[in-house]
Amino acid sequence: MKIHFGTSGWRGIIAKDFTFENVAIASYAIAQHILSNKGKNVIIGYDTRFLSDEFAKTSASVLAGYGIKSYFSVTDIPTPVIAYFTVDRKADGAINITASHNDPYYNGIKFSAKTGGPALPEETKDIENRINAFLKNKKTIKEIPFEEAIKEKIVIPFEETGYIDAVRKLIDFAPIKEQKLHIIYDPLFATGRRYLPKLLEGSTYFTMIHGKRDPLFGGLHPEPTGNNLNELIEKVRSTKADLGLATDGDADRFGIVDRDGTFMSANMVLPIIYYYLLTERKIKGNVVRTVATTHMLDRIAEHFGYKSIETKVGFKYIGDAIVKGEAIFGGEESGGASMKGWLADKDGILIDLIVTEIVSRRKKSLMALFNELMEKFGAIYSGKMNFKYTGSRDAIEKSLKNKINTLKEELSIKKINEIDGTKIILSDGSWILFRFSGTEPKIRIYAESDDKTKLNLLLEKGNEIINEVKNE
Repeated sequence: MKIHFGTSGWRGIIAKDFTFENVAIASYAIAQHILSNKGKNVIIGYDTRFLSDEFAKTSASVLAGYGIKSYFSVTDIPTPVIAYFTVDRKADGAINITASHNDPYYNGIKFSAKTGGPALPEETKDIENRINAFLKNKKTIKEIPFEEAIKEKIVIPFEETGYIDAVRKLIDFAPIKEQKLHIIYDPLFATGRRYLPKLLEGSTYFTMIHGKRDPLFGGLHPEPTGNNLNELIEKVRSTKADLGLATDGDADRFGIVDRDGTFMSANMVLPIIYYYLLTERKIKGNVVRTVATTHMLDRIAEHFGYKSIETKVGFKYIGDAIVKGEAIFGGEESGGASMKGWLADKDGILIDLIVTEIVSRRKKSLMALFNELMEKFGAIYSGKMNFKYTGSRDAIEKSLKNKINTLKEELSIKKINEIDGTKIILSDGSWILFRFSGTEPKIRIYAESDDKTKLNLLLEKGNEIINEVKNE
């Protein structure tokens, strides 16, 4: 058994890898990590997945066994709300039982730092080392039964208050109330269902679909992208709504559907938001993005005299830059973003609200707004593909790098960036990134170009390269 904390914590298949025993071991390691840093209390929450609340109770019982107080959510709760509560209560970290956007047979543990953002690599590495040390020398893990821990007030149940009022202060509701948009929202049967309605009902003509808890997410993949939002897309079209909004399993990722039913990728939404913050909100500063995210952000930043900071994949790096004041806004192509003055973690609820504000104030469709950016800063088109793999990741990665080195002249490679994966930047500014997922046995290809034909050729070449190195 191996427990590895990737870009967003540890995830495993329920009953196979993600078991009560393994959750107890991971919680023990987290407890030791917290104690070694003189921590005393944490926030514990969970999503709508099968047994998430019971796994969370196991974590609370283990932490209680080592004298660590936990504030335990009485309901399933979004990751950004846990992040808010971590900062608000000045907690020493947070444990969230969630597999975010993964399929329903997965579950996981996210461990967050006292900033409310995902733990940085040095923290998760320490937790992993403690897990490995325990597995080499197993001993009895101390636990205080959950109900007993509540009686002893070392586990304190809470129902979140404060997040909704705090996020309201970040959004300009005046244009939203004035325009009274018709909004359709899809929480994908998950944690966002209690929060976004409270923020938009009354200010908009608001309808929610898939608004009940379902551990199987209604048979959908709980990631708010493309085919997973077919019902939302159809509802927006059939009702002639102004906007479709969505959040993923733990509501830290956003999904946006334009008024004509077009799904707007994060690579389109993020530049719209950054440009809006600079021009309408008059918030000045850099942007931060992952290595896999659109360079349209770079073009906008450069135009206004700012920098685009590139990081590894994982919102922990983006959140860290925002908290340190290095950027006013940051995001990733997978649908995560946050902004200055808010949380170190991504927040799908907040981004849905900002998009609602933008559409209300600008009185244009999102596609029209994105087309304006392309007219001003140049055309840009993004794409991606996923490939499952078996066998040795190291061997495949080595073959991939060797293959790329043989293609330098053929592809007119200007630069190879290895900050995270292998990113090939071509002489015309187009780029393609090959990267192994941190949470699944998948190789992801990301590409971007100023021309659709060139983009498709890049993706085809990427497909050819991956199939070749996978089969060696």
